[in-house]
Amino acid sequence: MVDSVVSTSVLHHKAHDVLALIEALNHSGSRLEDQFWETQLNQMVLDLLGDPNSTILEQLLDYLATTYQPDLYDILASLIEGMAESATVHYEGNRYDVLLVTAPIATWTRHQLPDGVLNPTQHEKLLTLFKSYASSHAKVAVLGQLLSFDQLPQNFAQTHELCAKLGTLALDAKPASIEIDQREDGIHLLADTKFIVMAIAVPQGTPTFAWQEDADPLSAMQQFQQDWKEQCEKILGAMFAGCQNHYLPPNGYFYNNRESDKQMRPLAVKAAVQWLSMITDSEPSQINAVIARCGVEDTEEFRIGLGVANDEDILYGCVWPIFSKDEVDLSSPHYQDMALTLQNLLTELGVESIRFLAGLFDPEFCDDCHAPSFPNAKGELQHPYLPEDTDYTPSAIH
Repeated sequence: MVDSVVSTSVLHHKAHDVLALIEALNHSGSRLEDQFWETQLNQMVLDLLGDPNSTILEQLLDYLATTYQPDLYDILASLIEGMAESATVHYEGNRYDVLLVTAPIATWTRHQLPDGVLNPTQHEKLLTLFKSYASSHAKVAVLGQLLSFDQLPQNFAQTHELCAKLGTLALDAKPASIEIDQREDGIHLLADTKFIVMAIAVPQGTPTFAWQEDADPLSAMQQFQQDWKEQCEKILGAMFAGCQNHYLPPNGYFYNNRESDKQMRPLAVKAAVQWLSMITDSEPSQINAVIARCGVEDTEEFRIGLGVANDEDILYGCVWPIFSKDEVDLSSPHYQDMALTLQNLLTELGVESIRFLAGLFDPEFCDDCHAPSFPNAKGELQHPYLPEDTDYTPSAIH
């Protein structure tokens, strides 16, 4: 039931139409009726995806989330993601299904991360590797630059547009060169995800991936995924000199976005502890970690404030996001004790002073730079500051 506190008047009229169809589908009592509503819903969502500047679908998802309608949210989110990361392309009189694919590289370092521009040899080798990963009828494209999260499409419609563009380039067998907004902000990251962005175009009704053509698809898929990781290390190892990497195998755009986020949580903490230890010339055992649960009504993230020795000031911090309420819901079968996970991780890194603050804190941000505030030993959220004489810019080795 819709929360009466939040009015549907905030929604665009097209969002109202989508919402009505979702509610009808949610109350359907047969597969035949499901198909009727799904056909109309698919077409309406596809129309909205046609405008790269539209954020109507994002607004509707936000509305469903804030009004606590998880059933409708899940239906819509699954549908939108599936349609945004795929496209139908007409080419030389034939219809092709296109899937937007990423292969994330979760990486961390004490130095600077590489910019991600592939040289011609790396690009060609990745293209050849991806061809072997796709089905025998597939045409593929690999973007010539590894993208950071901030360079990925910023909404569903832009994701759909990128999918169609890369699919057409794959069918044309042209180099996958697309202008990317670099979004330079002067921030030197120690841990990040770099995405190999690709597309597979196949004749409609034919397999997408190579293992779909194998008599033992599960075993074949596992072998392809292992081969991908090993070959990527050989192809991109030099680019990521001085970094530690986790190569995730290619998969659907939104699925791999979530998987890479999960990979980054511990890597960001590892990078933060080791970097702070290095620039302050301290041992990990001298680092203090103060952890606070932050959120509006429930835990949305853990914020970890890091300091050194007996100094109460926070020098650095990192955020451990919560991706699903199941992760913090004690009654959920998918519950994960994130506090224990964080404590074990910090202990493994050599941090001895670990303090959890009681209660739920508002997720505060700096008014000037918009950076998150982190907890100190006094139980306050504060902006982290390094001493003025500290050279904190990560060194470049690439």
